[in-house]
Amino acid sequence: MALIVDRSEDRTEQTESTDTATTLEPEPERRRIDVTDLHAAGIEEFVESNVDTEFVSLEHRGTRTYLVLED
Repeated sequence: MALIVDRSEDRTEQTESTDTATTLEPEPERRRIDVTDLHAAGIEEFVESNVDTEFVSLEHRGTRTYLVLED
């Protein structure tokens, strides 16, 4: 089974306040791995054997589910 990896770009957002415009810190780069076709036990096993961080989360985008790796 092929897993799809999507790298999100660092983003700098600008928000307006009543006094001044503020630039937020860029978000850290995060890898997303498409795990839509894996069962929950399969995701846990995948993380334990293939990922070098324990800081992960799941993200739903439309009909797809991604494992998000926090660097």
